[in-house]
Amino acid sequence: MYGSYAKEHTAELTRLFAQQLGYAPATLAVYQAVYALTTYDVYGMDDRDGHFRWCAEQLSHNAVFSAKVS
Repeated sequence: MYGSYAKEHTAELTRLFAQQLGYAPATLAVYQAVYALTTYDVYGMDDRDGHFRWCAEQLSHNAVFSAKVS
């Protein structure tokens, strides 16, 4: 979750969950964004906490927030 390959691991796990459980990747992106928005400060209120940084990283690369509205 916090390691140097966290982004790659998250992408692979998302792909596997979508494939194995039948979820659309876009649906899982929404769930990940909601999780990040609701739990970012559960362990600490600043960026010294790995969970906070993980949530911020999720939000900065999440498809929900990078989607273009036309």
